Amino acid sequence: MQVEPMTRDDFEERWKAETQTRRRQSTELEHISAYYGLEHRCGIRVALGGRVRHNGREGVIVDTAGQRLKVMFHGDAEPSICHVTWAMEYETVTGWVAATPVPDPFAANPATA
Repeated sequence: MQVEPMTRDDFEERWKAETQTRRRQSTELEHISAYYGLEHRCGIRVALGGRVRHNGREGVIVDTAGQRLKVMFHGDAEPSICHVTWAMEYETVTGWVAATPVPDPFAANPATA
């Protein structure tokens, strides 16, 4: 089977698409980091390539999907979309850490109720 050589136009289109994907991922990861504050609150840094566990299944973060993560779980053919904190654990240098939801600022405070 003969493979057609890549033209300059093909290369430029591919480069442009990959650049847009990286930019989207970077923006979405920055939002996730700022909104959930997992690094500050739990010592978790959410990043592409990071190892995670969701309901006990291990996988790797391969992409973002808005405020969610695309995780490729071991043995799966396609990545799954997961919420950043819902039943998620992240591997850190000190071991596995469970992500906790963002505190609800409007929830009743037991101390003042």
